[in-house]
Formats: sequence, C-alpha cells, structure tokens
Amino acid sequence: MSGMTSQPSMGAVVACLEGTDFETGISLDKVGAYSAFWEQTRTLYAPFECTATMKSGNSDVYRNEIPGGQYTNLQFQAFSLGLGEHFEKIKAAYAEANLLLGDLIKVSLYKTIVGHEP
Repeated sequence: MSGMTSQPSMGAVVACLEGTDFETGISLDKVGAYSAFWEQTRTLYAPFECTATMKSGNSDVYRNEIPGGQYTNLQFQAFSLGLGEHFEKIKAAYAEANLLLGDLIKVSLYKTIVGHEP
C-alpha cells in the first residue's frame, strides 16, 4: 500500500539494498508476488485515494513531519477551500506550530508501526 505520502515499497527497499552490507536476504521475486496481490487489492480503495490533489509519491511528510493521513487530509481541505495555491505556506505553518507546541507525537505514526487502526 506504499506510494503517495506512504513509505517506499518493500520491493524498492529490497532492490536498493541488494549487494550492500545491508542486504535484506528477502527474495525480490517473492516480494513481487506480494506486490501483484496489493496492486489488485488497491484498486478496491481507488475511490479513497488522494489523486484529485496528489499525482505522485511525496516525501514532504519527512520535512514537515506531517503523517501521511494528516497530510492528504490537510491537502484535500486546502484545495476544497480554494487555498491549494497556498499549500506550501500551510505546510510550513503546520511545521512551525508543531515546534512551538513542543514537537508533538503524532499518533498516526504509531498506528502505522503497529499495523492496525484501533
């Protein structure tokens, strides 16, 4: 389910680390079989994708420390309110507010690590 604001795909990580000291030992062929499964599964979720405002993968989540789900929601809201052209400023304001409030823990990150929603 990687892409957009999500983490890189497992296949990309496995392939990038092949032949290095950090090689995973995971078969890229086996990862490919899972990728085909998830590609098919993802079509079920297409209506919920943020493709109206985001067309490609995005690593801004790291610079602004906005969890992926919050990022896409914030972007959708900005565009819905006619503020899409100001989204760079909105992201900067989010990052600034986060620092002013003590670099808050974002629960979305923990839900992703645990692997399920409550």
